[in-house]
Amino acid sequence: MYTGAFIGFVILLGIAEVMGLPKIWIGYLFMAVTIGIYAVIGIISRTAKISEYYVAGRSIPPVFNGMATGSDWMSAATFIGMAGTIYGLGYDGLAYIMGWTGGYVLLAVFIAPYLRKFGQYTIPDFLGARYGGHGARLIGVVAAITASFTYLIAQVTGVGIIMGRFLNLDFTIGVFIGLAPSSSARCSAA
Repeated sequence: MYTGAFIGFVILLGIAEVMGLPKIWIGYLFMAVTIGIYAVIGIISRTAKISEYYVAGRSIPPVFNGMATGSDWMSAATFIGMAGTIYGLGYDGLAYIMGWTGGYVLLAVFIAPYLRKFGQYTIPDFLGARYGGHGARLIGVVAAITASFTYLIAQVTGVGIIMGRFLNLDFTIGVFIGLAPSSSARCSAA
């Protein structure tokens, strides 16, 4: 249903372009409708169950879950961050890329099964359950936050570049506009 509606919307935008609607307005319409669709999907799919939030109630087949995880990995952080690493470090940057990719695969193969076995959803929760106490959990939280900075910086940079160029705005304003829908969605969920 979503795919059919999206194809219909793109066809309508094509007709509007042929009829003379300026390209800037087509861009604005496309952006507004896309963000609106994601907001509606988020509101409709809202849940209070932890298993529904983290793993969709374990109802998604492993192949589709793997595809979703892979698409998340192939994001602005990967493309911008890795290209920037190669540009900045030259061939030495390949070690970082191999570690990033290899670590991702090792995490999926060696850690994910234990998360499921222990009934946990995050690595800090797993460490707290496996080793007991809040000390192990705190170490997991600090490690996860530290490792996330590289990823987050590249993601936010990608958002700023895309929104800035798409809306013809300054990079900084593009960052705030691009991050606003995700921030408001998190605030409404809380």
